[in-house]
Amino acid sequence: MKKLIRWAVAVLLLCLLSCCTTALAGRADLTFSLKSGFYEYPMPLEITCDVKGAKIYYTTDGSIPDETDQLYEGVLTLLWTTDKADPLSQITGVTTSEDFIPMGDFPSAHVIRAVAVMPEGTRSEVVSGTFFIGYKRAELYGDLPVISLLMEPDHLFDKEVGIYVLGKTYEDWAAEQTEAYESWQAVGNYSNRGKEWERPVSVTYLPAEGDGFTQDMGVRIKGGASRGSGQKSLRLIARDDYGEKNIKFELYPDNIREYDGKILKKYKSVTLRNGGNDCDFGKIRDPYIQRLATGLRFETAANRPVIAFINGEFWGIYTLNEEYNDNYIENHYDINNDNVVTIKNNSVEDGEDEDSSLYWDMFNYITGNDMSDPTNYEKACEMLDMGSYADYLALMLYIYNEDGLFQSNNWQMWRVRQPGEDDSPYADGKWRMMVFDTDYSSGIYSDGKNFSTDNLTGTLFGEEVDDWHPARLVRSLLSSDAFRQELIVAMCDVRNQYFSNSRTTALLEEMTGWYLPYAPDTFRRFGPMWVAQWNPENHFRNQLKSIGTFFEGRYSRFQDIVRKVFQLSNPATVTIKCSDESKGSIYLNGRTLPITTTLRTKYFPEYPISVTAVPAEGAVFVGWEVSSRYGVIADPAALTTTVNFTRSFTLTAVFE
Repeated sequence: MKKLIRWAVAVLLLCLLSCCTTALAGRADLTFSLKSGFYEYPMPLEITCDVKGAKIYYTTDGSIPDETDQLYEGVLTLLWTTDKADPLSQITGVTTSEDFIPMGDFPSAHVIRAVAVMPEGTRSEVVSGTFFIGYKRAELYGDLPVISLLMEPDHLFDKEVGIYVLGKTYEDWAAEQTEAYESWQAVGNYSNRGKEWERPVSVTYLPAEGDGFTQDMGVRIKGGASRGSGQKSLRLIARDDYGEKNIKFELYPDNIREYDGKILKKYKSVTLRNGGNDCDFGKIRDPYIQRLATGLRFETAANRPVIAFINGEFWGIYTLNEEYNDNYIENHYDINNDNVVTIKNNSVEDGEDEDSSLYWDMFNYITGNDMSDPTNYEKACEMLDMGSYADYLALMLYIYNEDGLFQSNNWQMWRVRQPGEDDSPYADGKWRMMVFDTDYSSGIYSDGKNFSTDNLTGTLFGEEVDDWHPARLVRSLLSSDAFRQELIVAMCDVRNQYFSNSRTTALLEEMTGWYLPYAPDTFRRFGPMWVAQWNPENHFRNQLKSIGTFFEGRYSRFQDIVRKVFQLSNPATVTIKCSDESKGSIYLNGRTLPITTTLRTKYFPEYPISVTAVPAEGAVFVGWEVSSRYGVIADPAALTTTVNFTRSFTLTAVFE
């Protein structure tokens, strides 16, 4: 407790010092002669301050320097880091599963943090640098960005205040246990949440090309059961307490803002994600699924692989995930974040406590009224975006998620508190879904071989659940013919387009290229022992193969499961194409994944499909053509129209 109090006082003093330093801006400028980055040979590092008589102190272990640390007395020579020791890797007590200590060396860096103390006693801001000496950056990490985190070692590993260890929290918890428990059930320091367990960190982001950034932020442990893993997920948070209140950088080159179509360049927080349930297996399930699902009518988080270092030591490959919060909605939709409410697992995540009534009003109306009545369902549509909800359920069912909404876990939705206060069409007061933590899916613990399992019957029509369980919402809506149609068509679209064999295979191959060169070393660094001592590369390849096995099998079997559960006719093959692929594209059922080449899909004849033709610049849409009498177009000349059908047919958008 004393260390915790000292830490809190230190943070307060740091904030006060930051304010004082800001007031003295321009009076003290402390600079390094080298930029953070990679250097093939030993380099001289000069640290200078523009205030005469200032003394410079520095550290090499990530800690914040003061007068008790090394006095800078001349140019530092940064020697090879290829053989630098990794003391943090020898620390135990970070998990109850095993005290894994890695064998062998890993890439490492010099970390220098410096502060200037003026003759009158005031201080400059702390300047931090990360220097990899003896490496060719492209050979070591290719196109992957590198993230270097510098922080007080005690803030990670101290028994009382360290956020990365079992620590005092575990000692107290374990003393009260009277029965055996699994490793993932253990409660340690790393289980604690909230700002009390946030620690200051200096973050340096080094892209493969161009300049990155260095920024003081806060860091917390992130996740559920995976907090007990050796390689833990880390949440990085920008706050004005530390300096800048946002990360202003193009972290994801393909992350487009909804409201203006431009690349997003501002983030409140991000997560270095270890893979969750998939941490010791394929690591890529969630980012893989998120990428495939992007364009469906719910939120997906941008992601990319990165290599992380803590205090100069290799911390493995992570997925850098965009985080959901009220700032995410503001940044993507130009909606005031003060008007945003998010609900996560039945509790308010962003907003005020009383905002929970907005969710429960919707939930109680839908579960308390007969949704087979079109009038009731129409009112429900004013509260819940049914397209977003249907797409979300379709995805959860298709990937066979076993730790999601149907298990009352890992689900989130958002809406504006006051409709009409923002210009966005999404500021209408409807709840919309946000997808995250999909790792416990796609056959993770069955080598991908459960693809033919019927997971619809039990989740959609199974045993009674508690009054607050989110599955009650689903089951009530299924009594509506309109919603049932929405869901079944959504399941077809998820299968036909977003998770088609060509897309799942191509993306798996691409992501294998991103992760495979670095995942084996991550297993060697963090374990588990049975992987590190066997063949980490073969292990990882086998895990990726199981992902491919699941999605290839799921594509072939899923619609038959849907047909049996909902007692539908055999699906018809609907071939959709453009007369000239260079002159336009087609969109299906209001979704945003364009069809530019011939696509063979399967839909159930009970429900019509909707198609939209979009001519390319300079081209003209002429109309729709159908190959046989089995398909009937509502309006052959309309850009958007519906098609009813009884058997297989070909639909062509004619462009000139």
